[in-house]
Amino acid sequence: MDEEEFFAFMNSRPWGTGDAAQWEAQSRSNAKLVMTLGPALWGRTPEDSQRQLLASHPDIPPGLDLADLRELLQWAVQINSALVSLQRMRGLPPSVLSSPPLYVGAAGLTVWEARCEIVRRAIDYLENR
Repeated sequence: MDEEEFFAFMNSRPWGTGDAAQWEAQSRSNAKLVMTLGPALWGRTPEDSQRQLLASHPDIPPGLDLADLRELLQWAVQINSALVSLQRMRGLPPSVLSSPPLYVGAAGLTVWEARCEIVRRAIDYLENR
């Protein structure tokens, strides 16, 4: 849920206990995607991600379907955007959030850019096979 959706939701009716329970369940589901299924796809090390990026298509672990991948991509993009925003904050040294880039050909990607690309390629592969 982005900021615009949140405020549209909040203006429609008062926040209730059911809303909090729904939000908590969604947060747990998202945490599972990003913390468990994501690393199963992109790997736990930069070398794992590099291997997935260089393959003709990512090795997709069992249990990840298109719906999961689309949701994972949404979260990975949000995390990447948040990190980019943090790096742009005034006074934050670039070294705080930087990591060595992963290279695919001549293109250097941050860890989260690489993760987004791996998920995008996995979605593309499942949609087109």
